[in-house]
Amino acid sequence: MRRKLGALSAGVLAVALVATGCSETTDSEDGNGEAVVQTGTIATDPAESQGPAKEVPGATKGGVVKILHESEFAHLDPQKIYVSDALSFATQFARTLTGYKEDGTGKLRLVGDLATNAGEDVNSDCKTWKYTLKDGLKFDDGSPITAQDVVYGISRSFDPDWGDGPLYLQQWLADSTEYNTTYKGPFQSAGAQVPGVTVEGNTITFTFAKPRCETPYAVAMPTTAPVPAAKDTKADYDLKPVSSGPYMIQEHQYDQFINLVRNPHWDAATDPIRNAYPDGIRVEFGTNAETASNRIIANAPDDQSAIMWSNVPAANLPKTQSGEVAERVAKGPSQYVEYLYINNLRVTDLKVRQALNYAVDRDALIKQTGGIHSFGASLMSPTLSGYKDYNAYDGGQTGDVEKAKELLGGQTVKLTYAFPNTAAHQNRAALYKEMLAKAGFDIVLNPLDSATYYATVGTKTNQFDLIRGGWGADWPSAATVFPALFDGRSIRDTGNNNLAYFNAEDVNTEIDRIQTLPVAEAEGAWQALDEKIMREHAPVVPLWYIGNYEMFGSKIGGTFLSDSFGHLTLNTIFVKP
Repeated sequence: MRRKLGALSAGVLAVALVATGCSETTDSEDGNGEAVVQTGTIATDPAESQGPAKEVPGATKGGVVKILHESEFAHLDPQKIYVSDALSFATQFARTLTGYKEDGTGKLRLVGDLATNAGEDVNSDCKTWKYTLKDGLKFDDGSPITAQDVVYGISRSFDPDWGDGPLYLQQWLADSTEYNTTYKGPFQSAGAQVPGVTVEGNTITFTFAKPRCETPYAVAMPTTAPVPAAKDTKADYDLKPVSSGPYMIQEHQYDQFINLVRNPHWDAATDPIRNAYPDGIRVEFGTNAETASNRIIANAPDDQSAIMWSNVPAANLPKTQSGEVAERVAKGPSQYVEYLYINNLRVTDLKVRQALNYAVDRDALIKQTGGIHSFGASLMSPTLSGYKDYNAYDGGQTGDVEKAKELLGGQTVKLTYAFPNTAAHQNRAALYKEMLAKAGFDIVLNPLDSATYYATVGTKTNQFDLIRGGWGADWPSAATVFPALFDGRSIRDTGNNNLAYFNAEDVNTEIDRIQTLPVAEAEGAWQALDEKIMREHAPVVPLWYIGNYEMFGSKIGGTFLSDSFGHLTLNTIFVKP
């Protein structure tokens, strides 16, 4: 948990801040760095939210940044985005009510992005929040961005068939985890009003049944990206969303490339976050982490303005640790935890789930990726205030195969394992199969297309027993971890974040109780719930704390690992002459 928020309308409030996240990109290997609780501020002084963004020393305009990426983004439709790579990319074409200023020092500031400030707590009780849009905001066709466009974007996130994105606003506005029981979005509830939302001119007011003091963080998620209703192509919006940011999609050849060019109607004077130095950004798909890192290490002319958003694989790490190449590495901890999710709808025997926790050899897994992440067995990341180091099934660094065998009673248990079909995850899957076989598990490997991976495993009727996944706090609160991953009442037919499909009444009740506590008290309560879930239910296998180890070419300047998204940032990036 973070330190207490209090009333944001009072001014500037210091808080413990972890990175904005959600599901970790399926392209990612895992990096390392000593985890620290990051700090930042929320600014409600309107001056903090005005543009233009602060100039980056030595920055020049022009050039094209190239992103070498293994597979297509899961989504580009803002209301569906909830994976770290797409979150990072979307900052350039999808603005939100609030957003994060960053400078690479670990100090973040939440400011108004589309909005004039980070939010007005109208009655100082966190139940009513008001946001007024800035003047001069335009879409890429020159039409004005209005409060109605923002609300229409939010309304789309209520659709029962839509939900791959975050659910905070929807659940808070409906005051229910079953947020779309009555209102089902603009396609299925045409003409109906979004619950709890009113618009007057260019001012949006959110009214909640309960105090929601973390609203300024929630509206920084792409849930609040504006969408013009007249240009909503529904399912096809994923291919070419309308831009509200400094860049717009010129061309998108699915799973091949995306070209971003300047949005001529973006006004830097309205944007305190993005510098938009390059003339364009090109994403090239089909380049795995090994090839991408080799290309960036070689630094050929065509790759000197390239970056990668997956971590350097173990085989290439020695090439990156000295000389000029080492200067082009960005590494450090992230807010993500790597899990082996156990599908509790299919694996119902607690002893089997406990045996899996004993059987994993974390040391071997960590060594496979070059030792660039940290041993961990808790559900919370060390970057969250209140974190406690513990291991409910402590078999040491390498596990306890004999204890796992004892729990299985000598039986052979056959389980299917779903993972993204990338080289890194193929290697890891093979290691899982080998290590778990020693304890009596027969693992059937199921590689899945990376671009549709989370949609596939997020479908309740999936046929997988074990599921690869990573999760990071969306803002500095364990309240963005436990309700999202372990509240069974939020399980739905599609778009699930609770990939363990875990539903325990005692845990659901405790989540409700903790969410009513003052933040200082809730910090310890979340930690206690962490241990309770693992010791009494073992719904997942926490494996390690994910870090970052990414690279960029010699002509790239102004970038650093984003503390809000965990990847090299595009907001301040530039191409050197």
